[in-house]
Amino acid sequence: MTKGALNLQIHKQILTAILLDIFKKFNGKLGFKGGTCAYLFYNLPRASLDLDFDILTSLTESEKDNLRTVLQKHGEIKNFRDKQFTLFFLLDYQKNSPNIKIELNKRIWKNNEYNSIWFLGVEMKIVDKATMLTNKMVALSNRKQPVARDIFDVYYFLKVGFPINEKLIKERTGKNLKDYLNFLLSFIEKNYTPKNVLQGLGEVLDQKQKDWVKKELVSETIKELEKLIK
Repeated sequence: MTKGALNLQIHKQILTAILLDIFKKFNGKLGFKGGTCAYLFYNLPRASLDLDFDILTSLTESEKDNLRTVLQKHGEIKNFRDKQFTLFFLLDYQKNSPNIKIELNKRIWKNNEYNSIWFLGVEMKIVDKATMLTNKMVALSNRKQPVARDIFDVYYFLKVGFPINEKLIKERTGKNLKDYLNFLLSFIEKNYTPKNVLQGLGEVLDQKQKDWVKKELVSETIKELEKLIK
């Protein structure tokens, strides 16, 4: 993802500008989600480099072209894929800076919930707290390879008291909440260690955070999940 040094302030400004332009054109069609949504609106204590959306109403070919035009205002589209479940753009906004992935998910879970908010004068839909946490929990155990930011985000959301959407857990995993939590605990214990828990997180955390993550993140996340089972 990163092809050069990361200036977080500039990157955040670019992400925000793209986000605003997208919702000026597509409000009502999209729901904002993912790490950057959590960073901007739910105080997630790590930076995020990409933009993730749910497509709430199908986009026409003309609307896809309009989206491409919006993104081209901010840089060069290096890659575009219209896949079965995803629209994907890779945007190069500045030489020697990270590319930005813009991913739009076509497969929407019926138990996702969204809130309408105003941000810098623009109305947009964002996933609510329970949807944010629940989908992140499922992502944690669903990926082909463990992703450290998933466990970091789950820990934070649990620690600050985000609720869990039990219907969404059932819809996505087929398990009730208790069974899924037990499965997730086992998955974390098998797949996350101090050796891999910083992979992909290093450039979005400061040194103090990195030290804590390496020593404490796995055990503290397990403690938070165990509280929910008791």
